[in-house]
Amino acid sequence: MTLSLDQQKHLEALLIAGEELEAVRYLQDTLGLSAEEALQLTEKLDKTVEQSPAAAMFKTMKHGSKHMMKDSKIGKWIGGVFMFFGLVMLSVCIYIFYSNYKFAQNAVSVNGKVIGFDTHYSSDDDGGSTLMYSSIFKYEYQGQEYEHTSDVSSSSPDYDEGEEVEILIDPEKPSKALVNEFWDRWFIIVLMGIMGSMFTGGGLMAFKLS
Repeated sequence: MTLSLDQQKHLEALLIAGEELEAVRYLQDTLGLSAEEALQLTEKLDKTVEQSPAAAMFKTMKHGSKHMMKDSKIGKWIGGVFMFFGLVMLSVCIYIFYSNYKFAQNAVSVNGKVIGFDTHYSSDDDGGSTLMYSSIFKYEYQGQEYEHTSDVSSSSPDYDEGEEVEILIDPEKPSKALVNEFWDRWFIIVLMGIMGSMFTGGGLMAFKLS
């Protein structure tokens, strides 16, 4: 299950307004997540939303830039740029959703085990850095072993080492895999959808104010 465009906008508005608890409840009701899963997803999305250029533009407009946008043609140019990137993100979101859906239709389910973590540092706005973890899974298909590194990374491991999870693989290309868990299947889709709606909404706002 994923969020519709209206649901993404509602969640985005809750995060921008600082209503994290309401966002957690909304994710529980909408996606059927547990309280812990909804809280973890909210924290990840909230950090991304706070650092996004779209959120910065919303805050700037809220604190008195409306007249500047009205008196300048820059507003329309900014709006066009934000709308363009927003539509690109929404298109990517739809593409990933469709690709994952088609992949899952033809995939074979195997048992995978977390054997370690791939780590890298992510830069913060304040000049610091955060150590990020991506889980590495090992699985077997037709007597041969394969490894798959998750596309999703976070500041703390999403799985415990040795934990077993379901992995979907392409029977013709067993090295191509998708972890059949919420974080790996839906997090990027939800994130891209929210970011895309934020940029598109920010662009529309800039057009209206210019």
